[in-house]
Amino acid sequence: MNIPIVLYTVGNLVLMLAGILLVPLGVAFYYEEDATVWAFIYTIIITGVLGGLSKAFFRKKNVDINIREGIAIVTFSWIVCIFLGALPYWFSDICTTYCDAVFETTSGFTTTGSSIFKDVEILPHSILFWRAFTAWLGGMGIIVIFVALLPAMGVSGYQLFSAEVSGPTADRMRPRIGETAKLLWFIYLIITASMILMLFCGGMPLFDAICHTFSTVSTAGFSTKNASIAYYNNLYMEIVVATFMFICACNFSLYYMCFQKDFKKVLKNSELRFFAGLVLIAIIFVASTLYFSQPESFNGGIKDSRYYDLGHSFRYAFFQVMTTCSTTGHASADFDLWPNSCRFLLVLLMFIGACAGSTGGAIKCVRVLLLMKSSMREFGRILRPRMVKHVKLNGESVSEEIITETSVFFVVYLGFFGVCSLALIALNTDIITAFSAVATCMANCGPGLAKVGPMANFSDMAYAGKWLLSFCMLLGRLEIYSLLLLFLPITWKR
Repeated sequence: MNIPIVLYTVGNLVLMLAGILLVPLGVAFYYEEDATVWAFIYTIIITGVLGGLSKAFFRKKNVDINIREGIAIVTFSWIVCIFLGALPYWFSDICTTYCDAVFETTSGFTTTGSSIFKDVEILPHSILFWRAFTAWLGGMGIIVIFVALLPAMGVSGYQLFSAEVSGPTADRMRPRIGETAKLLWFIYLIITASMILMLFCGGMPLFDAICHTFSTVSTAGFSTKNASIAYYNNLYMEIVVATFMFICACNFSLYYMCFQKDFKKVLKNSELRFFAGLVLIAIIFVASTLYFSQPESFNGGIKDSRYYDLGHSFRYAFFQVMTTCSTTGHASADFDLWPNSCRFLLVLLMFIGACAGSTGGAIKCVRVLLLMKSSMREFGRILRPRMVKHVKLNGESVSEEIITETSVFFVVYLGFFGVCSLALIALNTDIITAFSAVATCMANCGPGLAKVGPMANFSDMAYAGKWLLSFCMLLGRLEIYSLLLLFLPITWKR
């Protein structure tokens, strides 16, 4: 392990974070929020000094990063950005404890969307913007934008890109990895600008449109309203938000194919078809269940008249299924009061999640699809032991190494879910709350069930529980391996 290059590269990213913090500082100045102005100024000074010292003492040029350094840089960069990004919450006394500040920042950067704030509508504009901005930065990945700058620093970026991008493999859209990173961010910016314009034209105030866009395209789910999207009760806005949740839950490499006019390849993409089919089936099931069961209203304990109409049932089912499948976490209704079959399905969708190469979290559809295909192959081998059959995706054979990695990832993911749930239960958390809290945090989804439902928050969690769930959020965002490998001695041996 080349420690100096790790510290040097992390130092450069910390300096970049100091520059990024100037944006919410400008928002604080614009809205004349003195307390948060000084909070951001103090944070910028601390961040700048730490980044400058790290870069000055560990300056290294023209060094290639191998897989060990790549994993260490990505993991430490996320941890450092989270702990420094929490300072504005703490310095401004918005969060009374540093634990709460770290939880909120972790939730932002990992695009989880879980929150400890009981009333977000009383928060300063600059803090609301910083919450959404951290999610937007974490959506595409702060490392991905950093990768585009690495050649100027004399550092190779492929290992960073591979450790950062979600999914079994990291697809290159261009020969140079820096060009790929720039192209991803260009697509991300186009999607962001389009959604802001559509929400603003639909009547949403500009500040709210910006914050909701940041948290939607990143599939985070932060809102400027306590009731989330349900506050507006506007079908147009729900359609816009749900549409962009679907767009950002798909593999971003597909949009590059669209630019190349390779539409046939996009339509034949196995993961996209699986994801779209899963969403459609889930919507039909939930809408039908809501219509025939007519769940109770969350404000009166009586049958909710909204579900008497099949159209409204499809409206709420469409939005909630889409926000869960994309692991965004916006809410248009309190789905914790829905029938148990709907609640169970939504939790199951949290585990599956979005497509690889998207801003979404969880296990990813491509892994689930690979597991299903490899399982069917094994069933065939039981009947025909000498049968030779390859698992294929998009018409191409998948290597046995990727299938093995997928199986291991699935087992490790479920193992950590069980261990972390047990630990949360040991902290006197009820079973449903514990299971759903760990599931939603590892999937970077946001709301869970019971005490952490869509109309509740994580403020009443014990401090130890908040640290544990922060770990779960980071574990899910880094797809387990990058974080766990730091604890293995082999990673640090030369």
